[in-house]
Amino acid sequence: MSVAATAQESQDNPSLGPAEITTDVQVRGADPTFPVEAEPRDAQVAGDEFVDSLQAMTKLVLPPRSPVLLGIGSGVVAPHGTVFASVSGTTRRDSPDGASDDLNLDGSVALGFGLGDATETVGAQVTTVVSGLEPFGDSGSVNLKFSRALGPSTFAGISFGNVLSWGAEDDEGVRTTVAVTHFQDIWTETNYYPVMFTAGYGTNVTDGGTEEGVILGAGVGLNEYIGVSASTNTEYVNLGIGLKSPNLEGWNMSFTAVDAFDQDDRQALQVAVSYSLSNAF
Repeated sequence: MSVAATAQESQDNPSLGPAEITTDVQVRGADPTFPVEAEPRDAQVAGDEFVDSLQAMTKLVLPPRSPVLLGIGSGVVAPHGTVFASVSGTTRRDSPDGASDDLNLDGSVALGFGLGDATETVGAQVTTVVSGLEPFGDSGSVNLKFSRALGPSTFAGISFGNVLSWGAEDDEGVRTTVAVTHFQDIWTETNYYPVMFTAGYGTNVTDGGTEEGVILGAGVGLNEYIGVSASTNTEYVNLGIGLKSPNLEGWNMSFTAVDAFDQDDRQALQVAVSYSLSNAF
């Protein structure tokens, strides 16, 4: 996997998932309860509202959990005042066409913050990605992303990668991705599993990040510490797992198997450590 391809993956999703995780928490924090009428208009409606209210109360006593989505971008941004940083390393082949089976370590550093409120007006996210690590900082880009809520649990976003760039990234044009992300809970008798679905279209998605294409993905929060995801650009599948520490608030670690089944000779493992801080400003 080339440096440019690795940087593209980092800028679309810096492998920390703070945007997805934190935004989901923000959505769920906005009064999820539904009032139950004393004299219902319709028995079915009243029954549905009662179930919704009961589920909302159940979520208040269960440990919080959030889904993750790794390997592709999404339609959500970090909430206003949230700052985040990540360091990621990726094993990659010597050549992008997979001619060599020798693996080298490539990496990137991402710093960013969120502005605005997607549920009220428009949310924005600014991310700076440093993709040149030897020497550090010799290549990188500044990327912008905007998001707007289409409903209580659905968000549409558009991202512009390489708005500003230097080094090897300076030869790349602006990369645009449009995506819609929807959050939904799957309930059992005693528990719930938050799920996020994303579908989108980008200018630099297929053929090693040089051609346009479709992105699809889904992630689920298994418990308060673990989330898993699967995503695809229709050429290959990425499988990911996100981990939180019970003792280190704001810290996350993720592992993403890029081209997990080696469908496109781009198989690689991406490992990232990240930190996010809410209400920093």
